[in-house]
Amino acid sequence: MTAAEAVAGAHRDGRALVLAATVRVVRDVGVAEECVQEAYAAALVAWPVDGVPANPVGWLTTAARRSARTCGRR
Repeated sequence: MTAAEAVAGAHRDGRALVLAATVRVVRDVGVAEECVQEAYAAALVAWPVDGVPANPVGWLTTAARRSARTCGRR
């Protein structure tokens, strides 16, 4: 499985979970969607280099939540 296929599968299987976890951090759906998008973009860059993580949805959730936490500081 390629990194792009893994990202597509994680999106299909965990999109709602990643978004919900991010909304809980920022309390704004629009901002959360941007943070989730950034996480998917980061995955498309990182996963071909580092390999697909054992828990892709968890990786995306963590990346999106971290992005959300720094969002207020921008």
